[in-house]
Amino acid sequence: MSTGIILAIAIPVIFVLGAVVASVSLRRRDVSGLGYLSRETRRRDEMAAASAGATPAEDDAGVFGVSSEARELERAVALERRPPPVAVDEPALPQDWAPPPAAEVGVTRRQFLNRSSVILMATGLGTFNAAMIAFLWPRPTGGFGSKVKIGTVDSVDEAIASGTPAENFSYFSEARSYIQPYPTDAATLANAEATYGGSVLEGMKLGYVALWQVCPHLGCKVPVCGSSQWFECPCHGSKYNRVGEKKSGPAPRGMDRFPVTIEDGNVFVDTGRVSQGPAIGTDTTGQGLEGPHCRA
Repeated sequence: MSTGIILAIAIPVIFVLGAVVASVSLRRRDVSGLGYLSRETRRRDEMAAASAGATPAEDDAGVFGVSSEARELERAVALERRPPPVAVDEPALPQDWAPPPAAEVGVTRRQFLNRSSVILMATGLGTFNAAMIAFLWPRPTGGFGSKVKIGTVDSVDEAIASGTPAENFSYFSEARSYIQPYPTDAATLANAEATYGGSVLEGMKLGYVALWQVCPHLGCKVPVCGSSQWFECPCHGSKYNRVGEKKSGPAPRGMDRFPVTIEDGNVFVDTGRVSQGPAIGTDTTGQGLEGPHCRA
């Protein structure tokens, strides 16, 4: 018989024998159940029973020679290892919802959020409005734009007499103005009363006129021409006499002016009250050109 045939017969026989052995082993386990003991355990039990003078059959032997006491002990140990039963409460039946009393609730969440939003918005708007009003509210600072003290009568007269670059011209930076002497003879004052009025005329009667440095044409600063003894604008050539009355050029009127007052021997210029200059053709002093122009 060839080797191949032997192998073809032997392999199925080996598989069949293995299946029979496995089946018998599983069957023995099923029969033994919870009281199944290993071979070594049974052997120790048999040796203990023999030393006590009894055989496993005489010692109330059970399946495979295991005593009933051993099976009860093992069953008790297995029961102790089981987790204790968990008590499950029966579910409570749902109840109808009833709103809590208003006295206990107080302010609801919705009311709190609504009121908070309104308060925050009102606070923001109020703060913004207050800041805008504070920014736009006129505040006297004591400088230009308010009543400015330029000095005593003596110091102002001295500044006018020693004025530069031309005599009888004096500039005061704190008022941004030229303080010019105004003739107080009767004829000149009569001409002034026919042209001017109000606080500007009152200052002329005191012998002063405060001319704003800004040209009424386009706002350039108007300097003094020492040779002509006039004010001559460097931007477009407008020319004014010593008291700011227009003589020539594109300016629409004479130089603007501020009121001048004398209080307790001090000269004040109210730079917060601007009076427009006199109309074209006004000449109350009769001052003509005293020299060549500084600008053509």
